[in-house]
Amino acid sequence: MIVKNEEKNIERALSWGKGIVSEQIVVDTGSTDRTVDLAKTFGAKVYHFDWIDDFAAAKNFAISKAKYEWIAFLDADEYLTEEDGKKLLPLLNKIQHYQYDGVLTGWINLEDDGTVLSMDAQMRIFRNLPKLRYHGRIHEHLIMEGRSVHAWDAIKELPIFHTGYGASGIKEKQESKRNYKLIQRELADHPDDYKMWGYLGNEYEAFQDWDQAEISYQKAIDEMPKEARGVYDVTTSQVYFRLIELLLARPPIKEEEVLEYYRQASEGWPEEGDYDYLLGSHYVSHGNYQKGQSYLLQALNKLEQYGSSLKSGLLSASISQVYEMMATCCYHNGNPQECVHISTTLLKENPYQENTITILISAFRDDMEKAGKGRNGALEVAAFLGKSFYNLRDFKDKMWLMKAAEKANYPELVQVIRSLFTPEEQQYAKAELGNGIQENLQKGEKRFLSESMEPIADPEPGIQPEGKLRIALFYSGVESFNFFTDQLANELQRKGHQTFIFDLLDPPEENPHSLKNFRQFIARKVDAAICFDGFGTREDWLMEIWDRHQAYVADILMDPPFRFHPMLEHHPKKYHMFCCDWEHVEYVKKYFRPMAPYVTFMPHVGVVPDPDVPIIPYSQRKYDILFCGTYYRPQDKLLETKSLFPGDDEMYGIYESIYKNLIADSDLTIEQAVLTTLDQLFLEVPEDSLKVMLNRSVHLDWAIRMYQRERVVTALAQAGLELYLLGRGWENHPVSGLPNVHRIDDRIPYGDTLSYMANAKINLNVMPWFKAGTHDRIFNTLLQHSLPLTDPSLWITETFQDGEDIALFDLKHLEQLPDIARNLLTDSAKAERMIEKGYEKVRANFTWVHCTRWLLDEIKSQM
Repeated sequence: MIVKNEEKNIERALSWGKGIVSEQIVVDTGSTDRTVDLAKTFGAKVYHFDWIDDFAAAKNFAISKAKYEWIAFLDADEYLTEEDGKKLLPLLNKIQHYQYDGVLTGWINLEDDGTVLSMDAQMRIFRNLPKLRYHGRIHEHLIMEGRSVHAWDAIKELPIFHTGYGASGIKEKQESKRNYKLIQRELADHPDDYKMWGYLGNEYEAFQDWDQAEISYQKAIDEMPKEARGVYDVTTSQVYFRLIELLLARPPIKEEEVLEYYRQASEGWPEEGDYDYLLGSHYVSHGNYQKGQSYLLQALNKLEQYGSSLKSGLLSASISQVYEMMATCCYHNGNPQECVHISTTLLKENPYQENTITILISAFRDDMEKAGKGRNGALEVAAFLGKSFYNLRDFKDKMWLMKAAEKANYPELVQVIRSLFTPEEQQYAKAELGNGIQENLQKGEKRFLSESMEPIADPEPGIQPEGKLRIALFYSGVESFNFFTDQLANELQRKGHQTFIFDLLDPPEENPHSLKNFRQFIARKVDAAICFDGFGTREDWLMEIWDRHQAYVADILMDPPFRFHPMLEHHPKKYHMFCCDWEHVEYVKKYFRPMAPYVTFMPHVGVVPDPDVPIIPYSQRKYDILFCGTYYRPQDKLLETKSLFPGDDEMYGIYESIYKNLIADSDLTIEQAVLTTLDQLFLEVPEDSLKVMLNRSVHLDWAIRMYQRERVVTALAQAGLELYLLGRGWENHPVSGLPNVHRIDDRIPYGDTLSYMANAKINLNVMPWFKAGTHDRIFNTLLQHSLPLTDPSLWITETFQDGEDIALFDLKHLEQLPDIARNLLTDSAKAERMIEKGYEKVRANFTWVHCTRWLLDEIKSQM
């Protein structure tokens, strides 16, 4: 490479080639910063070349110093990724004995934030041949003496990334005017050089001298020879693109002139989709959706028919935005079905596209308004979005949908999503929502409350059997909790108790779980309410109902209690919390001392299979190792902590330290990691502040869960074991591309996962957040006659026996995990014995029958 004052880029520029290239040659053309010293430090051979205003001369000097057969000539602001760099030598070996002079690679221009500006192609990798040299004082290019250059096409498989066209790079070029001066010198010598006129237009654009840019591009077109038509590169096809783009950006827009240049360009370069993309984008931005859709469709058709090699670079880089605009056009052109189809396809790839989710919600809003469904329609929309794209237990997803619904002017949907927030989450949400939506939410809350405050009627004689209870349960946006609720309701009804399940998403009145039917149920005395993770006690109006009824409320926590501080401080009067981990019980007693008498340990349980469904023989099962659960990138979850401390990098740094401690010692709970970190940093925090820190560790909890899931899955996958992953997000896992790693589906209803468990020899379980407790996956696995392979907890090792009725592995010694799994897969007799013993133990002690009994015993003891 040739360089001048590249200290900010030189390390990255030299890093990608380590272990790949035989030598690194840096030719300095007059640096005044630390570029030369850094290059030497990184091991490059550094030469000096007196700058003579000629890029080709400097580059050819660099080539003269090269001793080896192939050359990669990149600028300091260009690089290959580590992964792509490893492809280079196998590619060169592949074409070594063919008559190719070089390799044509992709060339991706990045903005400062890493987003793609455009894509092109360049030949930066070529043979070290005496007759192959650079030509041109500026915008130099390779020429082979006596014949044309032959290049192997690796545009799609080998991209080079370029950062010099970002805002900061453009600013530097504007300040130096180096290229501008050289181009002017070239044009002084060759005034009919159409390529230089095009380059001069680019320079004027960088200077924001739009008039001169337009004149230069028009001059380039006037001087362009006929034989240049049909050549796809920056000096021909892209000149028309830049001129059209410039004309569209400068009001008043001369539409006839623009369309004339578009006609010329389309005739000369019929495979170029960028021209249609420009016009389509223009018309969409100005509200002409009919023309916009027509041009965008033409652009997409050209891309599909002709590909993107040397053409349609901007279209290819902006494909997601193109489909967003297509969805917008379909919406405004009266084709909501196609709008929904396009939008849902985009959201499946990336659910966090603001324009896409907004237009989709707008389409749904119109549909529900036409059907006259009002709030019930909003509930249908929320259920669809929660099932298809978002986790309605996650604050980030709820907030994302809340803002999108507000932007789409859909207040009913805003209210539905808001009803899923915890009290603390509501405070965060109110700070970010518009005043108009807040007023609607407050009105909705008053309506709920007023409709629920009717007098309570005594049970009618003869209707309520002696000793039988009336119990309320709840559906929420969490599908697994709904399944658990059904299990409890079924068992309670078998024992003669009267139950009602209220759907917190407020379905239509005719739905048996609607608000209307709930109000009828609570018109008479309610003895108890049972919920999971506080769904049924989070709203003030519900708590008032339970207090009026003097109802006993049983809250079963499926997650760590540090997530639920508001519920521990503000809950119904007769309230009891059940935790599935002894550490969680002790946490509540430690930080919420008034709750100490009202918190109890209760293990998870499982579902007894239908006796009519035959057991699949162990050796005939479809899946060797199955894991049912979601996956997110751990670092992404950790970074979500920043949203809780906007602008406070110091606090985020503390959470990063906590995360590192959790990684270093897998035995730590979140609480222990927080306390350890504070000790390491010599920080004394009062208990109230400590509780806030713990409560805001929710994303940290998710991060360490995902980190351990990633490690366990990686250990098994890299050992070559056949691994099946059922759940959302596994396409993002580092080993997802291995041939022995199989994704089954990303969204399976909780109840349906049981049949998958029954068809697996081993069901994998990872539960770093349970140090003295359980996960329902263990019990369901054994009840489905499969074998759980899990990390241990204190409760598990006291209840089960490794190698007898359960299989355990150690997170600190994952190198042993593949052998443990392999032995269980090959020794089917032993595995079947373990399954049978585990099944009998769980069937006798840990089913929904037992859970119902534990709850009823507690409820009746408090009445």
